Amino acid sequence: VLTMEWIEGVRCTDPDGIRAAGIDVDTFIRVGVMSGLRQLLEFGLFHGDPHPGNIFALRDGRIAYVDFGNVAQLTQTNKETLIDAVVHAVNEDYDSMAGDFIRLGFLSPGTDVRPIVPALENIWQDARTASLANFNFRTVTAAFNELVYQYPIRIPERFSLVIRSLLTQEGICMTLQPDFRFLEVAYPYVAKRLLTDRDASLRERLLQVLFNNQGKFQWARLENLISLAKSGGDGSKLDLTDTVADGAQLLVTDEDLRRRLILAATEDDRLRVDEIARLAELLRDDVKVDELAREAVTGGPEFLRKMALSWSQKVLSK
Repeated sequence: VLTMEWIEGVRCTDPDGIRAAGIDVDTFIRVGVMSGLRQLLEFGLFHGDPHPGNIFALRDGRIAYVDFGNVAQLTQTNKETLIDAVVHAVNEDYDSMAGDFIRLGFLSPGTDVRPIVPALENIWQDARTASLANFNFRTVTAAFNELVYQYPIRIPERFSLVIRSLLTQEGICMTLQPDFRFLEVAYPYVAKRLLTDRDASLRERLLQVLFNNQGKFQWARLENLISLAKSGGDGSKLDLTDTVADGAQLLVTDEDLRRRLILAATEDDRLRVDEIARLAELLRDDVKVDELAREAVTGGPEFLRKMALSWSQKVLSK
């Protein structure tokens, strides 16, 4: 059965037409980028050919895709690993990033990644020395393409489609706004998802980000994530109320995490007052204290049940 729907919109590469329709160009760009990122990292089902003829701006602020003859899927593992790769790039953890390339299929299992790690670090050097405003996805792709000829890297078919899709969308955005930088939206989006999504696997990844391989708490990483999440992404206000509530419950029920955080707060035989104060200042406008209080009252019985269950499991395990 062939189903068709008429789309009344403005071609995405017509900035004058978009403005004439009463649509804010900057908002349209952000909606488009967020749509592409959500397709890849949340739904795992993405439009493989988002060229200018297949994307329209609607007058109500939405974006419309047409021609779904080229659609591809990513597995849950692929989606999670892509998020890991972005986080590792932000945190400059190039050893882990090399491991991500193995898990994504760019490198064969068992490949010695030691020679590749310095090359990955060189690619992301601009991200460390320049602002995101001077760094884009095309720059990363061009640098990565050079590695293909130097190391045993192969590009899986589905990811060649992902790369082409992202490059096409970035090109459209730069047509509308020449100084647009894809990573200015991508980084905050990933940071915000890590901090606010209640998915168990993402909560686990957040903990992996906050503790390094030696189990040491990374205060700077947490501050960096919060700052990135507050800086943009989808343009909505950051709300970490649920995250704080979940963290409080986990802190009480998970003895190992509680021990690690106590060690982090008293590292080097001193109380980390400055770090805690900076976090409190960062979170001041992003946590609804009244909602936390209500949740503590209404969710008290369930919280106590979880505590009792955790305690009983611990006793039985002994």
